[in-house]
Amino acid sequence: MKQVWRKQKPRTPGFIRAFTMETPLGDVLEAEFNFHERLVRLTVEIKEEKGRMYGATVKNGTVQSEKDITSGRAYPVFRKIWPFREYFSSLPDKDMLVSIGGAYEIYPPFQPEVSERPRTSRGSMQSVLFPSTRYDSIFGIIRETRFQRWRRERREAREARGSLWTRFKRRIWGDLSDICLGVGFGCLVYYVYYDYVVLGLSLGILGMIAGLLDFLVRKRSVLMTKVLSFLSFGSYFFYNGYVYF
Repeated sequence: MKQVWRKQKPRTPGFIRAFTMETPLGDVLEAEFNFHERLVRLTVEIKEEKGRMYGATVKNGTVQSEKDITSGRAYPVFRKIWPFREYFSSLPDKDMLVSIGGAYEIYPPFQPEVSERPRTSRGSMQSVLFPSTRYDSIFGIIRETRFQRWRRERREAREARGSLWTRFKRRIWGDLSDICLGVGFGCLVYYVYYDYVVLGLSLGILGMIAGLLDFLVRKRSVLMTKVLSFLSFGSYFFYNGYVYF
């Protein structure tokens, strides 16, 4: 069954148009448009992630902000919105699609221009028999070169990751809390058991737990420097405790 967009009342103040759609898999997509500011707010609610919601604000093809709406934190949502690009490309609002401007590979569906002069049967046969790029200029087709596609994909990947300072601010507090927790727990284990072997095992387990927290709970890449630091100190204390004590 063909999925269609339905109009709804905008939820965000200042936005004058809004559309919503439910995909065959149960995911809910929303798009809101601020005509005066040329802002488009895209929202996806993913059923497989127990209804977790992600959103992005786009202006004239540039991503202004990305957010995990469920947790309220900034989050790169390119991999969350990109799978629904074909649905968003079918939005029934031309101004909204122009403002999105190709972000997340969301483009309006191609509509060939209708010339004033009727096309002859020979011309129609040529368009079918000769789909070569030699006829792109005739039919108004603009193809993306490999270099342009590489530049676009690289730019979108960079925008999805964010700048180095943004990524640093996004994860510094979580990593610091893990390090402080590990140091405090290690001191507690040592003062309770006075055993380097137990201390080494505890630090090694803490390193693996810190990596699992980043991957499973915080939904981000694992900081290997933090994990390897815990494992290195754990191996050092375990070796010294096993050999010398």
